[in-house]
Amino acid sequence: MPDISSIFWPIDLLNPSTTTKLLIVGYQLHNKTVIIDLVKLETLDELNLKFTDDFELSIIGVMNVSSSEYRIFSFNNGKPILSDTENLILFKPPQSKKLEYYSIDPIIIDIFWNNNSASLDSSKKEPYSKKLSHHFPKNDKNNDLKDCLKFINLTNYSRFKLSKSVKKKSKINYKFIVSSSNYILFLISYIYSMTIQRICLVLTNILSYQIKTSSGKKLSLASSSFLLHQLNFRFKQFYNLPTQFQKLKNSKIESEKLIIKGTRFSPSEYIKFYNTLWLILNDLLLGLITSNSLAKHHEFITEQINSITTTFHQTLFQMINWLMNSPAGFKLNNELSSFFGDLFIWVLTFWNNSILTLILKNTSIMLTIISFLVKYGGLTILFAALIDVINIITFQIYCFYFASTRVFNWQSHILRSLFRLFYGKKYNILRNRIDNNDYEFDQLLFGIIIFTMLVYLMPTVIAFYLNFVVVRMLCMASNLVLEAGLITLNHLPIVVFLLKLKNKDRLPGGVVLNSLVDSDHNGLYFQLLTESLSLKEILKSHFKSMFDFNLINLKEFYDECDDISVIENWKRFSVVGVARKVVLGELIELFEYRKMF
Repeated sequence: MPDISSIFWPIDLLNPSTTTKLLIVGYQLHNKTVIIDLVKLETLDELNLKFTDDFELSIIGVMNVSSSEYRIFSFNNGKPILSDTENLILFKPPQSKKLEYYSIDPIIIDIFWNNNSASLDSSKKEPYSKKLSHHFPKNDKNNDLKDCLKFINLTNYSRFKLSKSVKKKSKINYKFIVSSSNYILFLISYIYSMTIQRICLVLTNILSYQIKTSSGKKLSLASSSFLLHQLNFRFKQFYNLPTQFQKLKNSKIESEKLIIKGTRFSPSEYIKFYNTLWLILNDLLLGLITSNSLAKHHEFITEQINSITTTFHQTLFQMINWLMNSPAGFKLNNELSSFFGDLFIWVLTFWNNSILTLILKNTSIMLTIISFLVKYGGLTILFAALIDVINIITFQIYCFYFASTRVFNWQSHILRSLFRLFYGKKYNILRNRIDNNDYEFDQLLFGIIIFTMLVYLMPTVIAFYLNFVVVRMLCMASNLVLEAGLITLNHLPIVVFLLKLKNKDRLPGGVVLNSLVDSDHNGLYFQLLTESLSLKEILKSHFKSMFDFNLINLKEFYDECDDISVIENWKRFSVVGVARKVVLGELIELFEYRKMF
């Protein structure tokens, strides 16, 4: 049985001229042929078919002329007539300048910019990947298809080289326009790098400068405040824009070179740059609208903030008084509830007289400053400032929650230890296990007395503990909503979603061959199409790159940090994990947004 061969034909070369003598030029690969272009026969002597040592075009055939040297192609209904052992596969030539290409492997969605040395760039990875390739068997069929796609992706590049070999002179006006635009672009980038970029670099270094504490923790201004962190993030964006733009230019120029090398090319720089611009513009536009609203309703918003803050703290006073006087009819220990209540009320009164009063007096000034920052910094500045304000206003609640959690944890731990005492067990702290132990009568008697006292005090501790847990979780929920808004506005792959709607060819997730039938002549042919990434694949790839970005950022603050650290941070959103910590009396930790992003 004869071998089946395939001819890949561009759809823009269908229905060719029936009068002009044409050469059919393409690449020949084993039993596969990739047609590149149709060239006039009179330009044969001027054609340069060899671009590099590895890539050389061939004359596949001729049209509208008789020839004994080359195959003569004829057309019917706009498509070439082939033999029974040949498959016709039509394809749309990818626009390499628009970063379109065919690929078996799905594209990697990575919008995160990080110049940290922790991640190897593609140039450093390439020699290692070449060495590793010798140790793994190759799939010949898969490689043949990849080679065919490589030639197809070079269609426009090959056509440009062909036209360049024929037309060696270009118009002077075109050259002048190109040189002028390049000069203007260079001048703008130079002014930007000498002014804005340098200012952003200084501010970023100040905000990111780390101080190591006595406990070994690394602190910086950006990691201590959400507002400063967001400003630092915005300064980094403006600082990296010229570098991203240059990488975008290089990616457009080097796209063909990377394809020729056989390197897995991905338009990630295009996505990074334009995604950054989109997010900044959206943020600034939303910030401008919000700032105008804040300025227009300044007095009303100030009154509402003061009213809500005052009502919130009055509710805290009422809740503590309610806990001191048999809440919901439950009889608590009067002495312990009075002690806890008086202590919390004293702290709350001190906080209101010293800190809260100062904040309420300057609410209008704070709102004016925030409105100014939001106008020029974007809506994310408002979210970050709100988180900082909430953390300051509710700091005393965190102190109450911390104290009640420690008391509950300490008491429940002692009760568990005393319960083991009754059946002759004790916890071996050295071997991390429970061992048998013989206790004396006086030890058992003393343990029973302590156990009984703690059991009677436990309901009072639980009442205060659960109430402050609920209040603390409400504050954390508001913070989490605002942090989710920050993540969305700062790291949403909006350009990827727009490309998904506008031009799917820029998001290849594989290739498919659709079989079609010519109704007039009952001929079967195929069409090569790009299978774009699904929404699930986009989100999966985005979360994977976000995970790597989080890991790199965490390593700047923790010497020993791995994938588990990132997973544990994201698990703090888990309802099951939070419920477990509430039952065991463990502190519910906040999501480390400032260190992960």
